[in-house]
Amino acid sequence: MPPTGDRHVLLAGDLHDIPRIVMVLEHSSPWVYGQIYLEVDDRDLPVARALLLDELPDGVCLTLLLRPRGAASAPGELLARALTGWVAEWASGQAPRDAGAIAMWVGFAASPAVDSACQALGARLARTPVQLCRD
Repeated sequence: MPPTGDRHVLLAGDLHDIPRIVMVLEHSSPWVYGQIYLEVDDRDLPVARALLLDELPDGVCLTLLLRPRGAASAPGELLARALTGWVAEWASGQAPRDAGAIAMWVGFAASPAVDSACQALGARLARTPVQLCRD
């Protein structure tokens, strides 16, 4: 269990967002904990693993969302579903006020599916200790 007051994070994006994710991790507390969701296609899988696995603090896990070549889903749809599921699990409106804030950064700027998911989650997150940032 991390010490009280440490930051729970969710960082999400695609291969192009790795430099930003690494930067956030480098500037985080050594006791940061949480998840990274990264949507990649099968060609990018080795690159994503190599770039991120050495950078992860002990309390942060990486989930690679693999989009196979020729997949019927558009880029970003896997990530949008993962974000919605994460919010359902972690961002309950019933969360105690002293539970601490959760920082959520979402990239994948070129994805309409991710944009739509973030807009839909915005109203729900307004009643929780989650701070959603997109840039």
